[in-house]
Amino acid sequence: MADTRISKIRVRQGDFTDLPILDAGEYGYAKDERRLFIGNDTVNVGTGNGVLTQFTVPIGLTEPTILRVFVDGAAVNASDYTVTGTTLTFSTAPTGVITVGFNSEIHLHQTTPYSIQLAANGSNSDTGFQIDTTQSNVVVMDYTLSSTNGVRVGQLRFATDTANSTSTIDDIYTETGTIPNTVDVVFNVDISVTNTMKLQYTDNDNLISQFKYTYQTWNSN
Repeated sequence: MADTRISKIRVRQGDFTDLPILDAGEYGYAKDERRLFIGNDTVNVGTGNGVLTQFTVPIGLTEPTILRVFVDGAAVNASDYTVTGTTLTFSTAPTGVITVGFNSEIHLHQTTPYSIQLAANGSNSDTGFQIDTTQSNVVVMDYTLSSTNGVRVGQLRFATDTANSTSTIDDIYTETGTIPNTVDVVFNVDISVTNTMKLQYTDNDNLISQFKYTYQTWNSN
């Protein structure tokens, strides 16, 4: 009699902050933010001589949302360096072989929209959507809103300038209702929590609305 075995393949998983630098070709899934990553080959940067603090990374690290710098194989504290484009800058001149390990994000194209019910009469209330601004500071969101007053279809574009603690939001839409029976929901951005940008809403209709959306995020810096 044939021996039937069922195997299950699982990837590394956990909260975003728990994901390590993945091995080349290894997948990791951030369950709390529903984001998928893959590891890359280690990049050789150069050799520190104890004098130079600035080095050029030989490739552009596009969206290295999880990155770690090593000197002679030992991880450097994240507070002791910055990476801007292809420029790696240390706060103290290193001595030894410098390498960089990083994960690239695999963008998941969301075809089935997320769905949230917005309570009636909300005032600067959280929609439940938020991002970590240390990773991304720009959001483009396609959405629909529906209530007994009609259906709105639109696009939200919002962002924050983390250096200056400012934010902006733009809402372009069309809808089936006509004045006075429009879907009177106004969106705003809240950045009062450190490293967090939240999407909030104010409902002037005192009606429950169904909010459905897909979105993209990136870092403008």
